[in-house]
This record gives sequence, C-alpha cells and structure tokens, in this order.
Amino acid sequence: MYQMTLNHADADDLTQEVFVRAARGLPAFDGRAEFGTWLHRIALNCAKSFLARRARRPTASLEESPEPVASSFERPDRRAAGAETDAQVRAALERLPVKLRAAIVLTVLQDVPLPEAARIEGCALPTMYWRVHEARRRLKELLADVWS
Repeated sequence: MYQMTLNHADADDLTQEVFVRAARGLPAFDGRAEFGTWLHRIALNCAKSFLARRARRPTASLEESPEPVASSFERPDRRAAGAETDAQVRAALERLPVKLRAAIVLTVLQDVPLPEAARIEGCALPTMYWRVHEARRRLKELLADVWS
C-alpha cells in the first residue's frame, strides 16, 4: 500500500480497509480467481479510490520518510544523498497516473509476474506490458537529473 499512497499512515489505514472488505466479501468469493489475485484486486481498488479522493482534495505533499538505519561505517554525505534520492523517487512515483503507478508497483516493487498483474488490474497482457514500459519511460524522464 505504501508504494501506491506514498504515505505510511494512509497505507496503514488502507491495509485495514482492505482486510475488512476482504472479510466482508469472503462469502461471495467464488474461486474463479486465485485468492491472492482477488485480494490484490481489493487492495488496488482501495488504493485507487483513495487516490481519487485525495486528488479531489489536495493536501500536504509527500511525507518525510523515516531516517534509514545507518551502519556505523556509513558516511553522513552518502546517507543524506540516499535520503534525497528516495524523496525524488517518491515524488516521481506520485506524478505517475494511477494505472501506471499500479503497474510499476505490482511488477517491479512487489515482483508480481506480468500475467498475474494483468489479471489483478483486469486488463489484457499487452496493456500491462505497455503500462510497465510507459511507467519506466516516464520515471526515467522524471528522474533524469537524479542519475545524470
């Protein structure tokens, strides 16, 4: 959920909502899809609904990520650069349309195979391939100055 909302508190709230919806919907689960696919679909629907509501009422920007735990040998300048890069990646993800963000979150961050991601999103496999490709292309553009 965090990869979709980019906010820990919202992700926690949505996770609870997903499991409440799943518990309520369990009697209607007919087994046509795998349970994991069904649960992923509920999660994505919750996240998309939340993002649509949030888009209608813009609020604060991205939350600050917690400080990473540094090893005793990590240089402070590298730690600061890593935190800045993380913030830029989060900002780039936030600028992606929801369908592209969902595609990249499922396939890259959650390592869901493309055919399964297409089933979760309810789209054709070629559409999922395009969404992942387009999300990567846009992220590359948005993050060009980070890795140049």
